Amino acid sequence: MRKLIAFVFIITSVFAYAQDSTKTKKPRRFFIGVNFSPDYCFRTLKNIDGGAISTMIYDNDNQIQTAKFGFSSGINACYIITKHISVDLGVQYSNKGYQTAENALTFGTPPRRGFVYNFPTSGKIVYRYNYIDIPLKVNFVFGKKKLRLISSIGLTTNIFISETNSFIGKYSNGASFKNSSTSSSGINRLNLSPTVSCGIDYKMNDKMFFRVEPTFRYGVIATASALISEHIWNAGLNVSYYFGL
Repeated sequence: MRKLIAFVFIITSVFAYAQDSTKTKKPRRFFIGVNFSPDYCFRTLKNIDGGAISTMIYDNDNQIQTAKFGFSSGINACYIITKHISVDLGVQYSNKGYQTAENALTFGTPPRRGFVYNFPTSGKIVYRYNYIDIPLKVNFVFGKKKLRLISSIGLTTNIFISETNSFIGKYSNGASFKNSSTSSSGINRLNLSPTVSCGIDYKMNDKMFFRVEPTFRYGVIATASALISEHIWNAGLNVSYYFGL
């Protein structure tokens, strides 16, 4: 009788444990997210030729060109490997580039002959490089609470779409105008950008979390084959939201 009671007790315990195990939720590992990053964009130049004309162009570009604002935005997939390590893969659209400083414009005095000429008094040129970015990065999360620190390192593949150059001018009365042209020739179709970031990861619940990460990306391949090498880079504040599947 004692053996029968012991046997029933063991079977009941095993069954109850099995039921508790099935009720235990497995942690979510796969998340889909969206992101947006306002970016501060510019380029670095290197004088490959070293000749007099190349040096003059190099010095002039460094004097008149300055940074512009762009952005990166897209969708991402995140796979949680452990509580502290995850991997992200995404597809994004990115607007990079730079611009010239706004300068005063001067024109020679044309013959009037009854005509009224209205020339712009100042203007600048904005160079926009449009890319499809494929970022792949590894994330390291520190902390056990909802608000945690996160740092990431990765590589972004940049697929060139087009270049848009816009001249933005102003008249003396304050009115402005813009002339734009788009081209896809002469620019390297592929670039690679090592990417680093560091920020915060906030876990809202088991299904959702978001991140805020200052991020830096640098193009290691020159935008075009020329006597002066141009490498574009951008630094931004990447904000992303993830939802578990």
